[in-house]
Amino acid sequence: MKNKGKRNGDNNKLIMFPNLEDHLLSKAMSLVEEKKYGNARELFGELLGQDIHDIRALYGWAVCSVELGDYREAEEAVIMLLEENTSYYYDVFRLYLTILIERKDYTTALHKIMAVSKKRPIPPELKEFLRHMKKFCQIRLHEPEWSNDDLGDQVEDEPNREYSEHDEVQSVDWPALEKADSKNQMLLLHNLANQLRASHLPEIKRFLLDEKQHSEIKTMLLCAIKEGDLAKEISVRKFGHIYKAKLESEEFLHKKFADQIEKEIRMEMDSDNPTLADLAVEMERTFTMNLYPKPLRPDSSKVWAALFCIRAMAAESKREISRVLERFQVNDDDYQLAEQLLREAEAHGIWS
Repeated sequence: MKNKGKRNGDNNKLIMFPNLEDHLLSKAMSLVEEKKYGNARELFGELLGQDIHDIRALYGWAVCSVELGDYREAEEAVIMLLEENTSYYYDVFRLYLTILIERKDYTTALHKIMAVSKKRPIPPELKEFLRHMKKFCQIRLHEPEWSNDDLGDQVEDEPNREYSEHDEVQSVDWPALEKADSKNQMLLLHNLANQLRASHLPEIKRFLLDEKQHSEIKTMLLCAIKEGDLAKEISVRKFGHIYKAKLESEEFLHKKFADQIEKEIRMEMDSDNPTLADLAVEMERTFTMNLYPKPLRPDSSKVWAALFCIRAMAAESKREISRVLERFQVNDDDYQLAEQLLREAEAHGIWS
């Protein structure tokens, strides 16, 4: 770690007076409340210069480092806290997961979630949070990168080649796609996306109506159909019902509504807690995209913004939830309706 302040050997350079540590801690916490994270971290550094194992100072240093985007420093401080076996272990562990996700180190995050579950009894209020974080990391870890460049690299250097019906149908191994696990399905679908032709529509329709196929894979296939201009609309079974996906609509993948939800989240949370806002938006984007074409009810961006902030906070107490609902000006009935829809989708494995 960087030099966080003066060491014990430098005490002669400090003006010593009673309760110096409490004074520095109080001042540092005031600066955190004022969102002056750089100045606050300097004071936490002074405390660490006197005692590198000061739990309060380490935690303050870590929080300020996260807010300043200095994730390497934050992670080092958090690891020291976890090794100290602090009584606030799980609060620190949540912060550790936040740092790993900010660094997009989803592999380490998954490893740590599974490790802590084996080593320690997990409090009930933390179990749901860890479950969602595990699914979130799995999604991010297995999500392929879609880009025009990636697809373009796979197009043959024969733009005028004519395809026969036989060639087109045989180019896609549908049985292999259907039997693969979700991770390999993503890779297979990514690789064959630019090979799909109108003659594949019968197989595509069968896949989309297959209740056993995962909603996220079906969403990817809808994107491939739209990209290849293979159909204007197509039926898809999701969450036990059949819906009509309108591929040319501005509501495709709920994108317009998702943009409104993100705007609400950013407007309310970015200034106070940008890390939480980022996590809420990530969860919201994944959910709305994979829910499509099932309608979002209630049709209120504020309600869904509040719901995903509550999920990102892992808020469970009525007091915490009410505080968020009040901030977004959302009534409890609408929140419960949205929460019910989210749980119904989760029962069908929307995150995994």
